[in-house]
Amino acid sequence: MRAVVHDRYGEPEDLYLRELPEPRITDRECLIKVTAVSVNPSDWKTLAGWWSFATGRRFPRQTGIDFSGTIERTGRKVTRFRVGEAVMGSVIPLRKGCLAEYVAVAESHLCRIPKNVALPDAAGIPVACSTAYVGLRHRRKDLQGKRVLLIGGGGGVGHFVIQLGRVFGAHITAVCSEGKMELCRELGADRVLDYGQADPLESGGSYDLVFNCASSISYPQARRILNTGGEYLLLETQGRLWLFAYSLFSQITPSRRLWAFLVSPDGERYNRLAELFEENDLKVVVGSRYPMEKAAEAFRESKNGHATGKIIIDVAQ
Repeated sequence: MRAVVHDRYGEPEDLYLRELPEPRITDRECLIKVTAVSVNPSDWKTLAGWWSFATGRRFPRQTGIDFSGTIERTGRKVTRFRVGEAVMGSVIPLRKGCLAEYVAVAESHLCRIPKNVALPDAAGIPVACSTAYVGLRHRRKDLQGKRVLLIGGGGGVGHFVIQLGRVFGAHITAVCSEGKMELCRELGADRVLDYGQADPLESGGSYDLVFNCASSISYPQARRILNTGGEYLLLETQGRLWLFAYSLFSQITPSRRLWAFLVSPDGERYNRLAELFEENDLKVVVGSRYPMEKAAEAFRESKNGHATGKIIIDVAQ
């Protein structure tokens, strides 16, 4: 099978196509014929070696975290899926990658795709939408009327934060570039700020949650506009493990808190997201698509930090 791999930690240009053996499956795994793979910032960060202390030095390494496709084969103890079924899911990137024609995935890391989403576009849901969902729901059973400041409203995670925030009843102020303002309004943002024209720290009001997808506001800065008991969500840790320790300590404080987090594969969570997509007609905004042969270009676009919605790599020919 064809797979995108790299022989060293480095830049997107170090990715290349290579023939690899088709993966074998265990009793509780499914073999997926991959239709499409989503590109996430963690992909190029792992490629750069940010997590090399965990991923090691064994090469060639595959890449890619979340995908959509169809069930090609099931293990003896798989009960939830059948051959030919359309699914989406993710892998643990410290162990394997999914940017290949086939991938072996645990049954518990898969779910059906939403009925209102095309199979290739469903690849964009598991990681980015999970990040939006987990971030919004963290310690918040009720978001009705809560004020959320979203930094990076038009990006892969941000466009899901807007849609889910609307469903959950939050008041969303989205900060984005001028070219993404109309998209943020269409998705349901209550207020949209052009970061080139307005300083969100000086735009008036305070917030219950600052969801920082673009790292343009630091936690000390955000504390000025956070209500008591409010939280700052940080997605960009740059591999700094102390931030995770600090965020755990921050959770026990009664005042303002910081939370740095990662999402892990969870088929049950993906099922909940699929239900939300169908119940509320949510959508995956695909800003760009690439063939496998141009995976390096897709990673480079993600690394440049200005993508609109999700970047999708089409695997199936």
